[in-house]
Amino acid sequence: MIAIDVRDVRKIYRIYKAPADRLKEIVLRRSFHSEFVALDTMSFSVPQGSTFGIIGENGAGKSTLMKLLAKTLKPTSGSVTMVGRVAALLELGAGFNPELTGDENIYLNAYLMGLTKDEIDERKQQIIDFSELGDSIFRPVKTYSSGMYVRLAFSIATSVNPDILIIDEALSVGDQHFQKKCIDRMIRFKDAGKTIVFCSHSLYHVQELCQTTLWIDQGKTRMIGKTGAVTTHYQNFVRAKDEIKIDKAEAKTDSPIMIKKMTVVDSRGQEITTITEFQDIFINLEVSALEPTKGHLAFALMRNDQETCYATGTHFDGYQPITFRDGMHMRIGLPHFCLLNGLYFFSVALADDTGLHPYHVASSPHISVLNQKRELGIFHMEHTWEI
Repeated sequence: MIAIDVRDVRKIYRIYKAPADRLKEIVLRRSFHSEFVALDTMSFSVPQGSTFGIIGENGAGKSTLMKLLAKTLKPTSGSVTMVGRVAALLELGAGFNPELTGDENIYLNAYLMGLTKDEIDERKQQIIDFSELGDSIFRPVKTYSSGMYVRLAFSIATSVNPDILIIDEALSVGDQHFQKKCIDRMIRFKDAGKTIVFCSHSLYHVQELCQTTLWIDQGKTRMIGKTGAVTTHYQNFVRAKDEIKIDKAEAKTDSPIMIKKMTVVDSRGQEITTITEFQDIFINLEVSALEPTKGHLAFALMRNDQETCYATGTHFDGYQPITFRDGMHMRIGLPHFCLLNGLYFFSVALADDTGLHPYHVASSPHISVLNQKRELGIFHMEHTWEI
């Protein structure tokens, strides 16, 4: 059964240079605004009982989508269908009257979520206990810190026993103790078959909580699918934005040797652009030489943001200088490739006989590493547990 169905949703904001332009537009019946497309023709559905993640950069349209799901905004076109009672935890303090006390805001918010006074009376003490606000519950919420706001908002939203819980990044301002309480409650909701929509910049929490994730980029669906795949592509995208474009270095005109051809292949010799878990891979090289030249071979594994993951050379491993000859073929073998998900490339150098001066450096195209492990970081480390 589908709990959330979003069909062809567009949200367009009208931008006015001055407040008076709104009146001029009505009276003169001329346009005095520009349009900003916050969401553009977005469609997806969320099955009942699943946890759905939403990720993207600041300004991508995530919060606009969350407000549409929470029904605090209406789409310009398209439809948003929600099945069941919805509770939403949006930006800090949303739905609170700052002049009212925390106690009074419990009633106000719970009423808006569909509870009766008797139901609120029955659950109020649980809300206060979970929020850990104590006597501060009787102070106006305008005196609350950001952490206190979140404590109260999350306590109310999850205490109304919603069928659908919508959370927009708000947990990031809570302390570690309360964040753990919130995550524990979300896991209980998940185990109870509730539907959760979770928007966060914490990819760790998205990966751990969500089965399916939507990546929004400039108001459009960039990718939607299994969380591991989506977050991997998103991380690669973010890192690539800061990437310095790699110059595939050409040899100097006076260089005696250069890499004529470089390919990354699997054990069958097939050129690859994707590496799977613990696959054996090889870097095949063909050398062009004006004359036989002694030197060393080196390579580096680079992440797409230019971070060096590993580098070595034949001189590091105690090899004597190699005599490079025209048409010479070489191979670097990398068995049981143990990197975790990410986007990488290889950089290979032909250096002089000291290993210090590179004659020529060549780089491979980007290669995507995909595996099914839930570990974090760059590489898989063999380990044991003794408990």
